[in-house]
Amino acid sequence: MPHNSYQKLGVYSKAQKVTLDVPEANNGREIDARALLHCASKLNDAKDLLRADPKSKDKLKVYSEAVRKNQRLWTIFQVAVTDPENPLPESLKTTLFNLSLYVDKASFSAVGRYAPQVIDSLISINRIIAAGLSKVPPAGEVVPPPVDTRDIPTSLMTSA
Repeated sequence: MPHNSYQKLGVYSKAQKVTLDVPEANNGREIDARALLHCASKLNDAKDLLRADPKSKDKLKVYSEAVRKNQRLWTIFQVAVTDPENPLPESLKTTLFNLSLYVDKASFSAVGRYAPQVIDSLISINRIIAAGLSKVPPAGEVVPPPVDTRDIPTSLMTSA
């Protein structure tokens, strides 16, 4: 049984309207990483599509939707890290919240116009965070506790 409201709701797949094809046995970190990589891929595809024809209204619409989808994902993170029930350390929640504010600002500046440098920064952020979430120690390897001895966060939104 899920131990917090984020796991019970299936927030990512509902908000993003995509199936992430993550088996139930996988943890919240993998779900977070897949959601970020999914958005990064959509952003990259849309950027490449518009690069071929920057004046196409149809392609700009696809591009803008990819930007908005990524922003919705980061809005979910933003809400999650401000929830008092979120078990992440306060310093990490603050960092993620500030990063989400950058994503908001960058998204607003890029949504209606072709801005490949801005999109590249959003893609990089998603990929870097996803890479960090994807680092799982090999079976049997002991992970030393962090220096401040708080629990190691396992997901942006949950402790699972």
